Amino acid sequence: MSEEKKEQEVQVKEEEKEEKIKKLEEEIENLRKKLEKTEEAAKKLSMLYQNLQKEFEDYKIRVRKEKEEAKEEGIVKIAKGFMEIVDNFEKALESAKTATDINALIKGVQMIHYQLVKFLKDHGIEKIETTGEFNPLEHEAVETVVSKEYKPNEIVKVIQTGYRYRGRVLRPAKVVVAIPPEEREEIT
Repeated sequence: MSEEKKEQEVQVKEEEKEEKIKKLEEEIENLRKKLEKTEEAAKKLSMLYQNLQKEFEDYKIRVRKEKEEAKEEGIVKIAKGFMEIVDNFEKALESAKTATDINALIKGVQMIHYQLVKFLKDHGIEKIETTGEFNPLEHEAVETVVSKEYKPNEIVKVIQTGYRYRGRVLRPAKVVVAIPPEEREEIT
């Protein structure tokens, strides 16, 4: 009986081993399937990433091209506006050859000046204010004059008009600035 029991125990152990092997084989098969799915998903993600990368490169090229086209359109628009002004200057110069009335010529030049200033304003370019106190952010003092008529640091005269575009100074106004008599003596 003891041998029979031993045989039964051996058989039970064999069955347990086979069952464990079967479970391990099933687990290996499940892991293999998961690995295949994971590899397939990784391959899809890699392809998606490559497609997105290509689309992004295409997008950057398209945006660069659109910016360049917009810049070109802006230049063409400005050039067309200047062409009208040049045409009017040419007409004024042509009429100046035969004009006897200087006032008509002056009026024509004033009209062209108005047209040019309006053109600049229409494109966001404005003259810098040059009355009142000197502002080093908008004005460049090219000369100082001793004055009792003007307050210290007040603009006396404009040498060259300054311009700004959307708040940004394109060119500072060149001005003459008043200083009190005692400062002038200290400078010299």
